[in-house]
Amino acid sequence: MKRVFVLPSMALATIAVSLAAHAQAPNIPASAYRSGQPDVLTPPPAAPSDQPTLNRASFAAAYAKAGRPTMAVLWNREFTDMLQQHSASQVSVDTMRASAGTAEAVRVPGYGAAEVRGAAIGNTTITMQDTKTQQAQRSGPVERVDLQMRASFMQTIASAGVKLVDRNVVMRTTAAAQKGASLDSQQIETEALSKHAKLLMEVLNTRDASSPTGWATYVSIKRLADGVVLAEGYMDGKPPEDAPKATPKFEADPRGGFREVRAPVKVGDVGKLVAEQTLARLGDALVR
Repeated sequence: MKRVFVLPSMALATIAVSLAAHAQAPNIPASAYRSGQPDVLTPPPAAPSDQPTLNRASFAAAYAKAGRPTMAVLWNREFTDMLQQHSASQVSVDTMRASAGTAEAVRVPGYGAAEVRGAAIGNTTITMQDTKTQQAQRSGPVERVDLQMRASFMQTIASAGVKLVDRNVVMRTTAAAQKGASLDSQQIETEALSKHAKLLMEVLNTRDASSPTGWATYVSIKRLADGVVLAEGYMDGKPPEDAPKATPKFEADPRGGFREVRAPVKVGDVGKLVAEQTLARLGDALVR
């Protein structure tokens, strides 16, 4: 005698779905799985930037530990190997000439006559003087751009607590104590800087098409006592790649879609950035 079992329709549907899922599941070997590895990939760490960022607290501690050395700044001027000014005699010859003339002509039938009158005056001046050679001047941005850059750079350095020495002031005061002597600019400059500063910073601006302002800045910091180079850097005014970026803004593009709105580059902001990157390098040098 045969017995027939009748399953409910719901049970039949469940069994059918389970069989179908089992039949479609691929047979993946265990070696194909990344056992012991994270479920997702993490982005690689950012490459170290050659433009360090400033930690003001760390710099203040390093600068104080170094004894808060005074620093003279040569803005767009090199501390060259020109040891002294050479004298030369110069002769200038200025010549001035003035002339005037009149002419009269008479013509009648069968006769013609002309008369010309003229006068000339000349003056020659010869000047002789002794001159001294001067250090070649470097080219730089137009004055309004240069002053904005310098003001922002110097203010950022000073606000970090660095004691800055002005080159022109110490040169004038040093020269004032040597009245009656034959003054040499190179010698006066060296004596003044050595007397009033421990560190020397050269800030040289050079053209660079990749810079937002068209000008890049090279900075070199040396110890005046022995000439040891503490830090150098070439800054193009661009923030480091790992620096936080502002939220981008967009506007409608006349050609369709949207385009990113880029804020104009301010010279003062570039000067501040370059100064901060310079302080970061100096802070690292002072703790070594």
